[in-house]
Amino acid sequence: MTTPKPPSKVFPVTTFISDLPTVLIPQPHQSSSSAEDNVSAAKRLVIIGDVHGMRQSLNALLTKLNFTKENGDHLILTGDLINKGPDSAGVLDLAMKLGASAVRGNHDNAVLNADAEIRAKHAASPTGPVPASASASDIDTDSEVNAGKDIQLPEVGAPATKYSTALALSREQIEWLAALPLILRVRIPEGVSSPLGENLVVVHAGLVPRIPLEEQDAHAVMHMRSLTSTSDDDNNTPRLTPGEKHTDEPWIAEWDRWQEKSPSKTTVVFGHDAKRRLQLGKYAIGLDSGCLYGGQLSALVIEVSADGTTLEHSIVQVDCVDEPVAPKGEPKEEKEEKKTE
Repeated sequence: MTTPKPPSKVFPVTTFISDLPTVLIPQPHQSSSSAEDNVSAAKRLVIIGDVHGMRQSLNALLTKLNFTKENGDHLILTGDLINKGPDSAGVLDLAMKLGASAVRGNHDNAVLNADAEIRAKHAASPTGPVPASASASDIDTDSEVNAGKDIQLPEVGAPATKYSTALALSREQIEWLAALPLILRVRIPEGVSSPLGENLVVVHAGLVPRIPLEEQDAHAVMHMRSLTSTSDDDNNTPRLTPGEKHTDEPWIAEWDRWQEKSPSKTTVVFGHDAKRRLQLGKYAIGLDSGCLYGGQLSALVIEVSADGTTLEHSIVQVDCVDEPVAPKGEPKEEKEEKKTE
């Protein structure tokens, strides 16, 4: 019998739910004689799936989209901006320069925990605590203290990239990452027709239907891929339990069924589920298309139609242009063979 893996620790959450400012949401066209007003108005929302440190692929997708912050485009990232890929610091640097919004993913959470662990171990060493303004990268990991007996940092390998990633980030980047919400809510403007419903919610992994956003489980929001249903003897209502197995029904199937019966519709945009690649439910859109593993990097582009009456959305993708990472349990050679088939 296999012992279930205990849930990973959730790094302290400062903001559970955040609302995207109205100024960043595409609005119905209004006649204006002011050129300045037209330039500052939100043009497009560009929501991109898991980047995982694949900076070149992110650049390629933004170039394909002709993304222009100055013209009102706004970038939202579905979490797992970092870890495993070649340039996590570069991805965060670009996101911060563009004024992007994002939600925390499970890999972002793991790196935050790794940073805290490194700092805590160093604080217990003879050299004393690291200054609050310093990053993990400022710790002398080559010193006798850190490389030897007093602080045993885990070996940096495939399962422990969170430590090397934490060491590569600046303090400013760590703090920006730690401030990200788990849930980002986008209120669809009144006066436009929208197949996305009245609300758009961005999370990393998923949401459990029929549970208010404020009551969602933080670990599940960052990790879930599926739902299992058990009967509740008290009121004969099925109880939905989030899980991470790909063999169970995807959570978006139950979400769509619930939304069909709801008077007010909410579409969820998420990442995390690379094995299932791009997922296009009626009220749930999964954007992790496996860029990390040599797949594609995907974006959901939302904009108001030319006549200003409808909120339109489309999917735009680019092939991975970074060096791909072999999925866990799969030798890199096999991955390269699959890529050339």
